[in-house]
Amino acid sequence: MANKIPYHLNGVLLGSCSCEWGCPCNFEMPPSRGFCEGGYLWHIEEGVYGQTCLDGLNCAAFAHSPQALHLGNLTALYLVDERATPQQRQAFEEMLLQNSEVMPFGIFRSLVSTVLGCHHVPFHLDLQGIRSRAQIPGILDLQLAPMKNPVTGEDELATLLKPTGFTSQKQELCTSAIFRLTSEGLSYDHSGRYAEVSPFEYKRV
Repeated sequence: MANKIPYHLNGVLLGSCSCEWGCPCNFEMPPSRGFCEGGYLWHIEEGVYGQTCLDGLNCAAFAHSPQALHLGNLTALYLVDERATPQQRQAFEEMLLQNSEVMPFGIFRSLVSTVLGCHHVPFHLDLQGIRSRAQIPGILDLQLAPMKNPVTGEDELATLLKPTGFTSQKQELCTSAIFRLTSEGLSYDHSGRYAEVSPFEYKRV
């Protein structure tokens, strides 16, 4: 497969993991608990891969890493919107699993040693910033919430600007009121830990 396929994707990214609020990975530090479990969900507002339009569709990747992500040996599950046509499904599978030139998916794929499949599933999203919610029946329940000031109980808002970030350059940091993943070979509950919502744009034209 020729790798130099043009693409342009933008939309909203939801993320959550097993680390403490803020996530040490954002600051080039080891994960809070030695391992990392979590993932990202991409809602593509406007997107094209080659000649294939991906507007309005979703995909996600969730993983277990036995140590810091950059050290590899990840076990990963990939999920693609069941509304995608056969042509769109092929485009997603190329982006997520085959074409190493598509960023940031190529970086993640290079770290994965065990792929648990690429499943076509229904996504139910309510995108409300740091109060967003995502559900995939029987697989994922993710609900974001603001961090709370431990003294006043008030919402604690935080924005991370990271010009060198490869998933996004501006992240609204928050926590997960709920973060549960249930799938064969990969299940965990990290409710109350790190979460984020971010705009994203990836392209090669």
